[in-house]
Amino acid sequence: MKKVIFVCDGENYSHGAFEFIKQNQKYEQSFVKGIFFSAIDIVEAVVPDFWEEVSINGITSMAVERFVNQCRNNQIAFSVEEKHALSWSKVFWQKESRFADYIVLSQKMVGKNIDSKQPNAFMKELFRWAECPILVVPENIKNIESLIATYDGSGECMHAIKELTKIFPQYCSLPASFVYVKEEDSEDIPQSTLLQEFVEIHFKKAIIQKLRWDYKKLFSTWIECHKNPLIIAGSYNRSVISYLLKTSFSDLIVRDQIAPVLIAH
Repeated sequence: MKKVIFVCDGENYSHGAFEFIKQNQKYEQSFVKGIFFSAIDIVEAVVPDFWEEVSINGITSMAVERFVNQCRNNQIAFSVEEKHALSWSKVFWQKESRFADYIVLSQKMVGKNIDSKQPNAFMKELFRWAECPILVVPENIKNIESLIATYDGSGECMHAIKELTKIFPQYCSLPASFVYVKEEDSEDIPQSTLLQEFVEIHFKKAIIQKLRWDYKKLFSTWIECHKNPLIIAGSYNRSVISYLLKTSFSDLIVRDQIAPVLIAH
């Protein structure tokens, strides 16, 4: 059994995030902790002290009721915790995530009352603060049918790949692409022999690729050529995760809801 955190603020309930939880019930039972924050309406937050002046809306009972009903209807063990919006902090999320297997949240809904352009500040904060993997899903999520793992030879990217094998072992039998992108003539891939050893042990249908083009122009199109992929990414704390997955690229995936992304650091 896995402990999963489901995140909702105000009325921004994510059907896509809950749909992912439902999909995974057929592989392993989960205990889902629904954390519901009151919505925050900010007119203009320029001075830090302004946070004391924000207008707080109550937690919508409709969102909590929907979550409870969906859990009961799908025989999912659950708990509910309601929090004031100002509880959203580094200390809170570090503690909560430290005792969870992963967090699942929407690529569209988190904090959209404040900033609908995703990933907004609230989402980026959670990416940096969480001490467990985060799965960020589009609202129209489909059953995952392939994997794309970003690779640069670093400990961060390998940690993310290892987390996938532990949390979602059912996906290791899917077609998987391990991708290193760098615009150069060389065929070299960092630690390719060791990567090959690891991949052959853990994945049944895997290929290792080096792509030599500008990811900003072509990679989103390349992703769409894969059938319902899950993208595995390294630490969001870094300004550059790899030549492939820079912050601007991961932002692009979330913004356009191209595919679900597993972020681990």
